[in-house]
Amino acid sequence: MKVITFFNNKGGVGKTTLGVNIAAYFAIELKQRVLVIDIDPQANTTQMLIPEYEWEKLYDEKLKIHKTLYDYLEPLIQGDPDLKVEEIVPLQASDNRFNVDLIPGDPNISIIEDILSDAWNKSTAGSVEGYRKSNWLKSIITKFSESYDYIFIDVGPSLGALNRSVLINSDYIITPMGSDIFSLMATKNISKWIKNWKIDYNTGIHTMERKGTAFDSFDLNLDVSSSSMMLGYSVQQYVTKSFKEGRRPIKSYDAIIQEIPGVIEKYLNELIPPKLNIDKLNLGDVPYLYSLVPLAQSNTTPIFELKGSDGLNGLQYGQVSSYKDTMASICNKIIKNLGEV
Repeated sequence: MKVITFFNNKGGVGKTTLGVNIAAYFAIELKQRVLVIDIDPQANTTQMLIPEYEWEKLYDEKLKIHKTLYDYLEPLIQGDPDLKVEEIVPLQASDNRFNVDLIPGDPNISIIEDILSDAWNKSTAGSVEGYRKSNWLKSIITKFSESYDYIFIDVGPSLGALNRSVLINSDYIITPMGSDIFSLMATKNISKWIKNWKIDYNTGIHTMERKGTAFDSFDLNLDVSSSSMMLGYSVQQYVTKSFKEGRRPIKSYDAIIQEIPGVIEKYLNELIPPKLNIDKLNLGDVPYLYSLVPLAQSNTTPIFELKGSDGLNGLQYGQVSSYKDTMASICNKIIKNLGEV
């Protein structure tokens, strides 16, 4: 099983839309067993997968019948690093059009940030308690290791303790990029941040070892050197224009797009697996989809699954077909990159 997190320090780049559609393509077209975990406090992934009339079953205290990720992490709030993973029951693929199981997100998850920040400070000082709390995701991964082929995770754009606790136990990251200067700046931020916390994490492990601390009985990731390696990137939501040679990004977008490979290669070099290069990391780009995104959201369906009964009409049929081809190409490149690493 592979754990893949969609992550960028820049918001508004179409990360969630790309993530849920890749997850759906893996499940529907590639027949893979997929679990999606929504760890973004905005819970956008959950909103995309679950119809609005079902939200009260997750968030209304009087009508609630399903647990969210926050419910499963409540032991951390109470000071207990031991999650009751046996109680975790994802929402089933049969209940959504994406054909993926889901551990729903929750706006309350932001409350966990301070707890995980404190746990991080303790872990880098060699505290087992700190490492156990920081590795909360590890216990969930272990529980479902035989149940799924892939776990896809959506996180917010923060460089905080919550996202760090996710990346500690992510095999790979996919980085959706915007065609703007802020995405380039965000890439540089990611590089410094990940490099520094990996050093601090391993320092804490060595401190525990020197102290003779017993930690072998706990489910911890004891080596993050190969965690959160770069699996690919995709440029999202740029506007195209027709030229003699075909459609391509307009000049203002194209200038930034041309810079992205060099910036990733320079600043995220330590996260690029040995057998991959910058050309292989380019999964393919997704131009602005105009009305398709809100149409898919209102019907809680993958974009490539939109049908006439969803309100699709006219030129939109061609756009959906083109988008499905794009998803096929991106997902096949992901699989190919996984095979090489």
